[in-house]
Amino acid sequence: MILDINNFGSFSSEVWGTVSEWAMVGVTSLTAFYLFKTLKSQQDVQRTQNELFKIESLRFKESIKPILKYSGYIDKGKLSDENKKILTIEVMNEANSTALNISKIVSENKQTHQIFIPKGFSDIRDHLVKGDSPIMFHFLIEADSRKSNFLVFNVTYQDISGTKYKQGVFCICDHYGLEIHPYLPEMEM
Repeated sequence: MILDINNFGSFSSEVWGTVSEWAMVGVTSLTAFYLFKTLKSQQDVQRTQNELFKIESLRFKESIKPILKYSGYIDKGKLSDENKKILTIEVMNEANSTALNISKIVSENKQTHQIFIPKGFSDIRDHLVKGDSPIMFHFLIEADSRKSNFLVFNVTYQDISGTKYKQGVFCICDHYGLEIHPYLPEMEM
């Protein structure tokens, strides 16, 4: 009786294959399993890197975003029309980043009457850096202090990377004084 290593009883090598073929199937299966695990791990790393990129991108945008501050006063200057006064809004930049291409014309509605009063060379400037003299916007309002003057206007500007912003400002000027309420700046597309 000759012992055939490829044939063990009813396990014929022509039907079931040899030990080396089964070893190859095992190694291939094990390789496929670890390739799948590696691919899943790489996908997790890629997802994490994408989230980190979004966070860093937002952090960068916020670090270069100008922050405009608004203050105002009623001009004491004389006008030919006794029923009108001049409301001056000063705009300053509180952030260390530069605000570029600041709009000069901020009103285009019937309630808000913007006027232009040249007060110096800085009136042609369209950028603001922290510590600069303010950019001024002038508006014609009713002189009667018993009437409430509501003023709404938008200021558009850019940061140093070219992102455009639009910020609305709502002002109330009445016998109680002057209130200025800027909205949160919106990014323009």
